[in-house]
Amino acid sequence: MKCILCGENEAYKLGLCRSCLSDKIHLKSDNMDLTVCPKCGAVRLNKKWHYDNADKYIIKSATSHVIMDKEDKISSVTSYNIGENEISMELVVEDRNLGDVEKEISINLKTYKESCPVCNKVTGSYYESVIQLRTYTTAYGKILEEAKDTIVKFMKNLNKHDPNSFISRIDTLKEGLDIYLGKKEDAVKIDKLMELDYFCNMKITKSLAGRKDSKDLFRYTHLVRILDLQKGSVVYNKAYYMVKNIKPNTIELLDIHNGSTLTVSSKEFFRATYRIVMKEPEATKFIVLSSTDNESQLMNSRTFEIITFRSPFKQKEVNLYKYEGVFYPL
Repeated sequence: MKCILCGENEAYKLGLCRSCLSDKIHLKSDNMDLTVCPKCGAVRLNKKWHYDNADKYIIKSATSHVIMDKEDKISSVTSYNIGENEISMELVVEDRNLGDVEKEISINLKTYKESCPVCNKVTGSYYESVIQLRTYTTAYGKILEEAKDTIVKFMKNLNKHDPNSFISRIDTLKEGLDIYLGKKEDAVKIDKLMELDYFCNMKITKSLAGRKDSKDLFRYTHLVRILDLQKGSVVYNKAYYMVKNIKPNTIELLDIHNGSTLTVSSKEFFRATYRIVMKEPEATKFIVLSSTDNESQLMNSRTFEIITFRSPFKQKEVNLYKYEGVFYPL
């Protein structure tokens, strides 16, 4: 059946083809202004900045610039293209008499460039809190670089959901790293992250940064001190201990005098005054030649020296840790 109006195209609805049906709906549009941040691509519409799904908000605003009869309304946008000077859209318009009708429309677009508030903060090195990464021995080490990489990755994920979660800058000092954050709440999240991954302790202080709306504004400093010892390191606190194992919340220490094992929490360790006696462990690999219930014959894998060790070993090879001429199994 041909269209009852043009007689050329196949009828689609109510005896009309798609083209003639579309001609029954009259659409106009007024000009649209759009502000875009040249640094991050965020858009401002109706005085509000949008950082995620910018197209979604642009098209929503564009549909509000479409002028139509009071009886009609836009039920959906099937496709769109956002250009430099115009936005073109394919719409489905719901008409009281004709039902759903497909229409096309273009809206003149005027785009302005303006840096968004978040980018202004980043450019101006704005920060609300500082993560101070330090080691227990106060020496800059690889463990700080690993912790920094963890924090940077964590902040990138936060930034995907909240543009105010950003790293303003990172300062490398001889004693550690200072990481400046744009949002003070993120520092608390990082504290928890560090506690999950490292044997460390936290100390939080604040300083007055200014006043706004008659309220004091504070900046927060989170000192994160990470234990940078290893298996076989030696410490002293009323007795000499060799580090057996380090976990995020506990450390196991071998009492060198009586051979007992002491388990210490991170809070207890940092509260006490453990002195570093030997940071770098002296580990030697031995080959187990023979072993009984009471002793083992071991051969130094480097010097081939054979020693008798009063402890059984089930392994074929074992690492022993040396301190003041004595080997200790850990």
